[in-house]
Amino acid sequence: MPKVLGLKMAGKNPAIELIRIIACLLVIMAHSQVPIVDGSSIVNGRLAVSTIIADDVPLFLLVTGFFFFGRVKSDGDIFSAFKYKLKSFAVNIYVPTLIYIIIAIFFKYSIDPNVTSLANADWNYLERFIFRLAPGDHLWYICTYMSFVFFFPMLAFLCQNDPQKNKMRRTLLCFAIGYAVVGDVLYFLRHPVLDLDKFLWGYCTIFLILGYELSLFVPKFLSKVQKLPRLKLALIGAGIYLLGFAVKFGLQLYMFGQFNYVDNRFRWLQCSPCFVTAVGLFLLIYAIGSLIKKDGKFAWMVNFVGSSTFMIYLFHQLAIMKTLQWRTDIWFKLDACKTVFDSFAFYLSYGLAVLAVTLPIAMVFKLTFDNSLGRILKK
Repeated sequence: MPKVLGLKMAGKNPAIELIRIIACLLVIMAHSQVPIVDGSSIVNGRLAVSTIIADDVPLFLLVTGFFFFGRVKSDGDIFSAFKYKLKSFAVNIYVPTLIYIIIAIFFKYSIDPNVTSLANADWNYLERFIFRLAPGDHLWYICTYMSFVFFFPMLAFLCQNDPQKNKMRRTLLCFAIGYAVVGDVLYFLRHPVLDLDKFLWGYCTIFLILGYELSLFVPKFLSKVQKLPRLKLALIGAGIYLLGFAVKFGLQLYMFGQFNYVDNRFRWLQCSPCFVTAVGLFLLIYAIGSLIKKDGKFAWMVNFVGSSTFMIYLFHQLAIMKTLQWRTDIWFKLDACKTVFDSFAFYLSYGLAVLAVTLPIAMVFKLTFDNSLGRILKK
C-alpha cells in the first residue's frame, strides 16, 4: 500500500501492531471498568472481563521489550544505542506528552464549571509529571518507560543474544519471578508481603525482559517448526493463557470468598500469574497476526491504527470524559452487565466507541506534531 497522510507503513510487523491495538483497547476498557461486586456477591462475568483487562499494560511492556534492545548486538553498540534511545524518547514520547498535558489542562478547565479561571486550573498536573514523575493517572507508564531509557546501558549489557549473557539474564529473571511468586504466596497466606518493586527488577522490568526473551523465542520457533508453526504457536499461547487466567480468576474468587478482598493483588499486573497470562496472550495474538498478508490492505489498516496507539493512549482519557453518557446508556441497555455475555458486550462496545473517537484525534495530533515541532527536533 502507498504512503498515506505522511505515515510510513513499510517494514512494520502486522502481528506486533495487532498486539499494540488490542493492548490499547484493553487500556481503554481498564479505565472504563465497572464494579465487579453487586451487593454482597461477585458478578462472574464482570470479574472475567476484569481479569482479561489486567493484561493491558503488560502487553505493552512485552512489545517494548521485543524491540527495545534491537540495536545492541555487542557491548560496543550500547553507547550509540543509548544516545539514540535518549533522543527518540525525548522527541517521540516526552515532548508529545508535555503537549498533551497542556491540552488536557485546558480541556478539563473548559468542561469543569467549578474552575472559574484558567489560573485555578490543574497546573500541578504538569509539575507532578516533570518534577515528581507522579502524574497520578495513566501517564505513569511514560515515567516507567523513562526509567527503562535511563537504565538502558545496564539492561542492554545483559540483553544480548550471547551464551554467557543469556545465562546471566535468565538466572536473574528466574530469581525475580521466583521472588514475585514468594510474594504472592505470602499475600495468599496473609503474611507481610515482599515488595518486588523496591528492587530494580520489579514487575515492569520483568515484563520488559520477558519481551526481549520473546523476541528471541518467537522467530526461532516459527523458523524451526516445520509443520503448522503458527497454529502450534497459537495453541501454546492459548494453553499458557488459559492456565494463567484460571489461576488468577480462582485466586480472586477465593480472596473475596474468604476475606472479602475485592481489589486484591491478583486483579492487576503486580502478581506472578500475570506473567503467564501476558506471555500466553502475546503468543496467541502474534500467531494470529502473523497470518496477515504483509502487503495487503488489511495489514495496512492494522499498521495504520497500530502506529497511532501511543497517541491514542495519551488522549483516550479525554475521550472517556466526554462519552460517559454513552457508557451509562450501554450499561443500562445491557441490564447492568449481570451475565458474562452482557459484560463482554459492554466493554467491547464502549471500548471500541472510545477507540473510534480517539483515533482521529490521535492522528491529527500525530501528523501536526510530526510535520512541525517533531521535524525540527529530529534534525
